[in-house]
Amino acid sequence: MNAIRPYWMLAKREVWEHKSLWIVPIVVACLVALGSSYGGVALIVAAHQGVITVNNMGISGDARGGLHIAMLAMAGLFNVVMLFMVWFYLMDSLYADRKDRSVLFWRSMPVSDTATVLSKLFTGMVTAPAFMFVLVVIVEIVAGMIFTIASGIIGVNLLHEAFYPGTIILTWIVLAFALIQQSLWLLPYWGWFLLCSAWAKKLVLAWVVLIPLGAILIELIVFRSHYLSDGILGHIGRGLVLFGSYGKHGPQMGFHGGAHIFGQPGDIAVTLGSVAYMFTLPEMWIGVGIGIIFILGAIWLRRHRSEI
Repeated sequence: MNAIRPYWMLAKREVWEHKSLWIVPIVVACLVALGSSYGGVALIVAAHQGVITVNNMGISGDARGGLHIAMLAMAGLFNVVMLFMVWFYLMDSLYADRKDRSVLFWRSMPVSDTATVLSKLFTGMVTAPAFMFVLVVIVEIVAGMIFTIASGIIGVNLLHEAFYPGTIILTWIVLAFALIQQSLWLLPYWGWFLLCSAWAKKLVLAWVVLIPLGAILIELIVFRSHYLSDGILGHIGRGLVLFGSYGKHGPQMGFHGGAHIFGQPGDIAVTLGSVAYMFTLPEMWIGVGIGIIFILGAIWLRRHRSEI
């Protein structure tokens, strides 16, 4: 129990000191819920004004697939916000400790530099995505209730036509596994941000961007090749796409038959198969190895570099 206590203390510290990680997604969630309310009211008003006509109206086609896609699209919005917040959180985390000299305080505590760095990585890789997942589930439930009530008022039973519990639950399972896969896929970038945050004396963002960009330009000009650009930009391009599948010909984006959650990994669909397929790619585990090297470098710099 005593061994876990320092990590628990560090985790609480990150949550307490970096409130923007939680406040911004909550604001987005409130805006989405407000937008859903507006959409529900607009639907009712349009029906009463005759803009849309309801006459034994039903929902045709793959309604459950459409629900699956709509839920993942909403999750994609939250994912963009979450990645943006984590990006700047990790870049600033170790740098801010050195700048305000709180690094000296934490060194006086029975907490290792390794634990400090890993707690920040854990916040970006696990805590923030987990919080985002909970928010998405809550907002999707609220939005679903709003549109169910609005549709019921105009004579459409969404509970019968589209809101199949199995599809909803399986979509959340896909989302959870996709977030795990994305966190691992982006580990080299999160590690690089921590390394630059532990090393730079100022302008961390400039170092984060300019060093890889400089290496890419040197390779392009001197060697007339583009392996670094393919590796760095191509890898992050895949990582930023939370949903989609990757076949032999690179990233493919799009949806079809969204309700078929257990489809084949080669399909252009959001499936558990496509998410699981990403775990079989060598690029993923090479990236994880590079990320671990960067994290070890950040720990070493944290131990040997004092305040700015």
